[in-house]
Amino acid sequence: MTAPALSITPIYAALLAVLYLTLTFAVIKGRYRLLVSLGDGGNERFNRLIRGHGNFSEYVPISLLLMAFAEIGGAGTMVIHGAALLLLGGRVLHAYAMALTAKNLSLRKAGMIMTIASILIGVIACLSTSLIA
Repeated sequence: MTAPALSITPIYAALLAVLYLTLTFAVIKGRYRLLVSLGDGGNERFNRLIRGHGNFSEYVPISLLLMAFAEIGGAGTMVIHGAALLLLGGRVLHAYAMALTAKNLSLRKAGMIMTIASILIGVIACLSTSLIA
């Protein structure tokens, strides 16, 4: 018996990778502009950019893994799309609020709530497809 192929998660993984690269290049550009090779050079704005990039790196991998496992396990396409759209939307809002603007706490909170909701959906989908099967 072969496992079902992933067809939904890779789409969102690619879109999230584009956002990750955008944040990566913004950090690189900031390093050149500020002549800072390590850390933030004491620049609060640059620190926010670095942390926006780091925050993305901390949350997205586990979210994508949960989505992929749930998809392979047979979770419904609406569940996967729902989790993925929450994750993508949450990461866009968080990146905009944290890394690309001055302090925008309301969008940052909304982005984190959406990201955490995506993870919770992934957890529930993984457990339900694994324990029911």
